[in-house]
Amino acid sequence: MIVGIDLGGTKIEACLFDHRLEPMIRRRTATPTSSFEAMLDGLVDQYRWACAEAGQQGLKLGIGVPGTVDRLTGRLLASNLPSTDKSLPRELEQRLNVAVAAENDCKCFALSEANGGAGAGATTVFGLILGTGCGGGVCHRGALVRGLAGLPGEIGHLGIPVGFAGRVPVLTCACGRVGCYETLVSGPGLQILGRWMTGDDAPAPEIAARAASGATGATAVMALWCELVAELLLTIQTSIDPDHIVLGGGLSKIPGITGLLTARMQTTLMEGVPLPQLSVAQFGDASGVRGAAMLHIHATGPALQT
Repeated sequence: MIVGIDLGGTKIEACLFDHRLEPMIRRRTATPTSSFEAMLDGLVDQYRWACAEAGQQGLKLGIGVPGTVDRLTGRLLASNLPSTDKSLPRELEQRLNVAVAAENDCKCFALSEANGGAGAGATTVFGLILGTGCGGGVCHRGALVRGLAGLPGEIGHLGIPVGFAGRVPVLTCACGRVGCYETLVSGPGLQILGRWMTGDDAPAPEIAARAASGATGATAVMALWCELVAELLLTIQTSIDPDHIVLGGGLSKIPGITGLLTARMQTTLMEGVPLPQLSVAQFGDASGVRGAAMLHIHATGPALQT
């Protein structure tokens, strides 16, 4: 058995998996954000709960985090967690005396969907999360592509092309850069786009529902949003050229999302270039914690022993 944890800015989700990576039991608790020590206490509590449920101590632990993890030092950089300059996996290993692996949550999502998920069997899979933010991960032949600084897949922080100048607002991103894709293709970004175009401050799901019913203003907002996302998908294709792009996050639940984006991509692709397959995540919101549990499998080989 193995424990996977998805650490977020508001919740800590823990799940106990068996040797086939089938979820056995899961629990969510609030993320303590008053200090790094308090956050560690929350993680330790979730891990010990999972071990108690398993009736077995010393289980390996994999954690997905909303930020970057330095692959040499384990230092976690996350804007919404009290973790600056702290090595999360090393601190937890000292407390728990077990092996701990930590990785960006979008990369955990990609790892999960490339191995037994929607992207199973594809040579190169790009996992793209469109939710509170916009991020992704790349897997080649089932293995994460980590790069020098753990950045492969951080597609949300590329700049929106000049072709959209004057058609969309130019916003400062949480990363400090100006005009990042994340500012407009994320859930909050879709809401901002709607407010900018129509003056209505409807949330993203409501915009999508109104567009599906034929409301003129919402339809125009969704059309522009789809154009932005299609351009982002084209950027993924021209830079990484994956066989399969798997969508996750709240906006992946928009009814017919793959059809909407595929249709738009067909108008932006270079002539003669085939479309990558586009799917919604097989494991949905649970894919991140599943991928976190897989971090040890990825590090030690294909077999997971209890």
